[in-house]
Amino acid sequence: MSRYQKMSLISFQKQFSTEEACHDYLFSLKWSNGFCCEKCGHDAYFETKTRKHKLYECKKCRYQATVTVGTVMEKTRTDLIKWFLAIYMIAHDKRGVSATRLSVELEVTYKTAWLMLHKIRQAMRKRDANYTLAGIVELDDAFFGAPSEGGKRGRGTDKTKVLVGLSL
Repeated sequence: MSRYQKMSLISFQKQFSTEEACHDYLFSLKWSNGFCCEKCGHDAYFETKTRKHKLYECKKCRYQATVTVGTVMEKTRTDLIKWFLAIYMIAHDKRGVSATRLSVELEVTYKTAWLMLHKIRQAMRKRDANYTLAGIVELDDAFFGAPSEGGKRGRGTDKTKVLVGLSL
């Protein structure tokens, strides 16, 4: 399991300031040793520029792939810069990010922001399902909302309890 490394907004902007930089990063993640056809394993390819992204076609079997295939960004028409920034915003805000805020910040429609948000959350959920808590586990609870009329606050309240677990 890799350790999470927090990245500042400034360093994020420096590293992913262009569409090309985002593309190159995805390429290095997908094909760390250079292009390799997922179908036949051949390493020679043709490179074609599509509307938004580069398309890689195997010279041997003609299988076509892009860097976004198999990711939340597959078949998207939204710029990679906007996807990367959305992922950054969602991963760095512990309170959560709304689709409305994403829509405003990324200058996309609400419908696009909502879809991006749900795809990213689903990917995060799938990734988190691979890990189980181990070692020292700490728990804390909290109650959200105002107490009901004449009700009790804190422990003993009729509010729903929220538990948070952390594995160190």
